[in-house]
Amino acid sequence: MLASAAVVAVMLSACAPGGGASGSESSGERSGDGADGAFPRTVQTGKGPVTIEEAPDRVVALSPTNADELLALGMEPVAVAADPATLSEEAPWIADEIEDIAHDDFHTAGGDLNVEAIAAVEPDLIVAQTYQVADDAVYQQLSAIAPTVTPDSQDGNVDWDVRLRAVAEAVDQAEEAERIIADIEEQFAAAGEQIPGIGGKTYQWIRVDPDAFAFGNASVFDLFGMRPAGNQDNTMNTDPLSFERIGELDADFLAVWAPTPELRERIDQDPLFQDLPAVRNGTVYYADLAFATAINSPAPAALEWLKDSIVPALDELAD
Repeated sequence: MLASAAVVAVMLSACAPGGGASGSESSGERSGDGADGAFPRTVQTGKGPVTIEEAPDRVVALSPTNADELLALGMEPVAVAADPATLSEEAPWIADEIEDIAHDDFHTAGGDLNVEAIAAVEPDLIVAQTYQVADDAVYQQLSAIAPTVTPDSQDGNVDWDVRLRAVAEAVDQAEEAERIIADIEEQFAAAGEQIPGIGGKTYQWIRVDPDAFAFGNASVFDLFGMRPAGNQDNTMNTDPLSFERIGELDADFLAVWAPTPELRERIDQDPLFQDLPAVRNGTVYYADLAFATAINSPAPAALEWLKDSIVPALDELAD
């Protein structure tokens, strides 16, 4: 990801990681369950149908999230667009597994994809998130290198199960994806069942900006049995919420990410924020960069980490 907090901030606003490559360029490893059996295959993506002629061996993941998905499906990517120096801070659940294949030169200093660096590792499949290829010209450049797969969606930040299914289709692991999805849903539901009354509780997930609050996609909380507050827009298409309207942050559970110490101090010193129901009731959760990454771009390993991290805070909701 680009400059850690910066990319998460872009995703959270959702109108939508410098140095040389440090990753190994050995071939990826597939699981043995059917990965060689159904090629060529055509998959539907947000950019239209994409044909993959042969079972891929050298898959490039354009984010740690995509690497998380590939690893869960039994395939090791040959390279990941990520800065190894910041992985432990932004994606601790997968940092050790991808540190040696993380390429911090897959993005330019300005945050654009470095197509030449990606081409240099000679991928036979590229997997990306939709916001990374919003520019059709960039997508065409990537597609000229290798088949490039995104979720079949136009959303800037696609739900985790949709993304996982898209990657699974590309590597012929659809059945494994369904098993993983069912297992994650069962784990979250079981955790929610241990919190009496959680089914009637509402949530909000916000980032603190200098002049307003931005809502993020918190649909992961639905897996616990919770429901979004009336103004919680998980599609992230709503306008920011001004500080003058702090009182509208009235959910039973409020998750907040202040990307800088100054922004955290801003809300700590705001009496209106401190008077919110969740703050007064001890059901506010102050997120760090890792949590913001996990909830805004969840994948199997990130979801397990997130569940274990947030459940103690959700326990405070018990009736």
